[in-house]
Amino acid sequence: MKKRMFIPMAAVCMIALQSCNIEWDVDNVFMPQIIVEGWIDDGKPATVILTQMLQYDNDSQSGPLDMSEIPIRWATVSLSDGERSEMLIGQIDTNYTPPYIYSGSLIRGEPGKTYTLTVKYSGRTLTSSTTIPEPVPVSRYEVSPSPTCDTLYSIKIFFRDDPEQKNYYKAFTMVKNTDKRFFPAFMGDVSDEVISEEAFMTVNRAFRHTRYYTHTPYFRLDDTVYVKFTQLPQEGFEFWSSYENEVTNGANILFPNTSNLKTNINGGRGIWCGYGTDIAEIIIKDEIKY
Repeated sequence: MKKRMFIPMAAVCMIALQSCNIEWDVDNVFMPQIIVEGWIDDGKPATVILTQMLQYDNDSQSGPLDMSEIPIRWATVSLSDGERSEMLIGQIDTNYTPPYIYSGSLIRGEPGKTYTLTVKYSGRTLTSSTTIPEPVPVSRYEVSPSPTCDTLYSIKIFFRDDPEQKNYYKAFTMVKNTDKRFFPAFMGDVSDEVISEEAFMTVNRAFRHTRYYTHTPYFRLDDTVYVKFTQLPQEGFEFWSSYENEVTNGANILFPNTSNLKTNINGGRGIWCGYGTDIAEIIIKDEIKY
């Protein structure tokens, strides 16, 4: 029986498989679909991860596919801000899974600008554009014991939403000495349709898909947590909302139905998104408020 298998993106599916020898049998007759996960923060260069949707055959006699073979390594990836263009450089980066990214250096994100991504690979061309909204600062935060366990703690951040605009927000977290990069906070996206001008968001620990990992949304005493609070365009919010629906509805996010995930990639699947960012450093202490 042949099935199509979605090989997940690093940040989208958050699968830390470096320590697991996961292998699949692959039927190379199926034309892989290119999956893009790319972003550009204000003040930062662009990062793009390219993977592919493959077909596997449970009865196949073909050789196994190792995770190191999943990333697309030989694509031409370019970025334009309407005034300048640059080629993104592919490189190994073990902070991501699969451990290969394309990154820029010349163009750095600016709020209000539009950024066009072009990917060329195997005779195909993918394009997408995104804008970077203005950053919204975290005005204050609260840390308090979780309602289920007094040795774990929750974070709540507060910010001001502009009632004259339609805004969308997404949080990412990185725990010092545990994480090497930012991961999407679990259930960490919100539209201003459901918040007031004086708004708040509960920031959960990122959901990490690993084989032996039991998720808790809370943090531990003395954790240093970096919260990247972002304003993002509508297409980014729709993508992350569809992803959260997959997780909360109990779908198999390791091999999800990609048609359930929103996309803004012309010619492929995935997301290219600009983020207006504000980063808060929060040290977990017992019942603190700032």
